[in-house]
Amino acid sequence: MTEFGVSLPNIGMRDPQAVRLVAEQAEAAGLDSVWAADHVVLPTGSTSPYPYHVDGDFLIPPGMPFMDQFTCLAYVAGITSKVKLGTAVNLLPLRHPLAVAKTVATLDVLSGGRAILGVAAGWLAEEFDALGLEFKNRGKMLDEGIEVLREIWTQPNASFQGEFYSFKDVAAYPMPAQQPYPPIWIGGHTKPVMRRAARVGDVWLPPLFGTTPESLAAAFEGVRDMAEQAGRPRSAVNLALRVLVDLREEPDTTGPATRGAVLGPAEKVAEVLASYMEIGVSHFVLLPQARTLDDVQRTVEILAEDVIPQVRG
Repeated sequence: MTEFGVSLPNIGMRDPQAVRLVAEQAEAAGLDSVWAADHVVLPTGSTSPYPYHVDGDFLIPPGMPFMDQFTCLAYVAGITSKVKLGTAVNLLPLRHPLAVAKTVATLDVLSGGRAILGVAAGWLAEEFDALGLEFKNRGKMLDEGIEVLREIWTQPNASFQGEFYSFKDVAAYPMPAQQPYPPIWIGGHTKPVMRRAARVGDVWLPPLFGTTPESLAAAFEGVRDMAEQAGRPRSAVNLALRVLVDLREEPDTTGPATRGAVLGPAEKVAEVLASYMEIGVSHFVLLPQARTLDDVQRTVEILAEDVIPQVRG
């Protein structure tokens, strides 16, 4: 059965209880997963063009709270018992993959095997500059980082020699609860992303932005073709979809297409999601467009009571 998850408000909410309240609501409403986004720092001036907006405008203004995703997910792990806990996405090149491996394995063990690691290379050059990292190397660093994760999660005596990461005869315990390791989702929509998902991903996670059901179906077939060429079963890679949904009483109607948002009413959102479910989407990561905690909670309520039953029905 197709699964549905909702993004936690670790961005933009000044109420520190917002993450807890939405996580509890999502689990009580029967949603399958909750997700947290990631940035370490954001520039206060001009930024690199945002790839998921027609005009390149970043949707997060300076000064908006942006909580650490792993801290939020660990907190949520302690107050929930069923929902999967995902990163959508973790910008893996910004951190040493051994440190990420330790954090994710710990989250997986403490949550009873509920972690999902979505990763991406990143798009914000200023963030890489601030951390002393070469933005142009981010794709190669991500590829190596995924190799490091798989090595340290599966080998009792792990070694790795790469361009960016190197270690010999080390181990990190505990191993993840899920075997061989938590699912690795590859976020993004470009050709390199698709090739990466085909080679090493369990799930490809593109945004709805810039797609149609027909174009995404063709792209997904291409990913599975590449997986087969890499010696993997076609079924080794599944498809998820990241969707901005605006179910507010006063939605932003000034340009939903510019940011790839789906506007209410519930019937319209259900119709759009159903069209993508038909082409093989197995998990939707839904991002409420919201100004307040009330907006987020109202969106989760409508998704759980009206949208998802219509899609599944």
